[in-house]
Amino acid sequence: MVGKTKRERIVNENIRQELGVIPALKKIEAAQLIWLGHVERMEGERVAVQCWAWELEGDSPRGRPRNRWKDGVQEVLKRKGMQNIWRLRESIVWTGRLLSRALWNGLSNYSNCVDPNLNRRNESRIVSAVCGFPKELANAKLKRGQFGDDAWFTARYKSSEVIGVADGVGGWRNYGIDPGVFSNFLMRTCERLVLCGRFVPTEPAGLLARSYYELLESKQPILAVLLSVMVLNPETRTAYAANIGDSGFVLVRKGEVVHRSEEQQHYFNTPFQLSLPPPGHSGLVLSDRPESADTSNFTVEDGDVILLATDGVFDNVPDHLLLSELCKVEGERDPVKLQGVANAIALMARSLAFDSTFMSPFAKNARDNGIDTLEQCRIYTRQGEAMCSQGAEQRRGRGVHTYFKQRTQQYSCSLSTLSVMRTSSSFLGGKPDDITVLLATVVL
Repeated sequence: MVGKTKRERIVNENIRQELGVIPALKKIEAAQLIWLGHVERMEGERVAVQCWAWELEGDSPRGRPRNRWKDGVQEVLKRKGMQNIWRLRESIVWTGRLLSRALWNGLSNYSNCVDPNLNRRNESRIVSAVCGFPKELANAKLKRGQFGDDAWFTARYKSSEVIGVADGVGGWRNYGIDPGVFSNFLMRTCERLVLCGRFVPTEPAGLLARSYYELLESKQPILAVLLSVMVLNPETRTAYAANIGDSGFVLVRKGEVVHRSEEQQHYFNTPFQLSLPPPGHSGLVLSDRPESADTSNFTVEDGDVILLATDGVFDNVPDHLLLSELCKVEGERDPVKLQGVANAIALMARSLAFDSTFMSPFAKNARDNGIDTLEQCRIYTRQGEAMCSQGAEQRRGRGVHTYFKQRTQQYSCSLSTLSVMRTSSSFLGGKPDDITVLLATVVL
């Protein structure tokens, strides 16, 4: 194998495996196999198989001298009564070469066809970029598709583009459970189902439901996950969205917000959530099902900007600041520029979350609900805990979500996790949280 490239070594090893375990053929060293190249075969609209073109050194009709090892192998085969093996090997060699050349020519002709729409069907219809931050940078683990307890995915099947975000509820860490595992599992399951085509493009809520019930079948608890998924169908120029909780989306066109998700709340700071708590905790958790997802569909146009994000963005960045950033990439097809804006939004959300002098959307929402002092937060907290102890086993309206209840201890509930000015009795500041920004532009 000396002198061979990594690709050639891999290919030659594959060839040796294809030749089987016939003792006589073991004498053919991998170093004597010449890699001629490969072509990609198309199945439907995706690359499915790589066909390798190869030959044994000395067998080529290019005028190279034949090696003597060939006679030795033939002699071994003859003694073992397997003379036909050599003819079969030669047939395989030439069949592989001819097949590879035919496929290559076919793909070349396909790429040069007159109808440009044939190639366009295989092109992505969105340009996307992702950025985010975990709430606790020091203790965060770097994982694919995950920022702290948030998770995200992008996937494509045929002409359908699917994007999604999920927010795990961090309060479960008080019980020694990692909530990021469950949000990540749901996003990875959604991604796999899309890539396998096991979903209906017009029913994103069905995709959420299938992922949810797969987790149920694995007999693992689902610890309060908030999700938002969108499917873009370029053939009908329609987007289909499903949303559970306060993660959501915004669609911007010509400098205006033309569509946005509706935040689902049982009551203030207690959003809808997919959850199936472990034994012993069911009385403390509000539990919603995929069927409660808020669904919508709307027409999209070329150049539209779509932002999918978790509540770490929407709770800290006012609409006018978001809009000013999103307008910068209307009609943008350069992924580098798109990534720059995604980074800017995530950094803005992170900075404002820890700004104790800023009136964040979350702080404003608290005031709108009559909660504008620390003392009112404490009263609200005690009332919530009383409700939880009296009858939280009911599914809606009377229980307090475990995250809310547990974080209320030592005045660290979601309300008082605000970066408040401790010298003032009024609520100000952002809400520290995991942040996920999934930014996309539509290309039609």
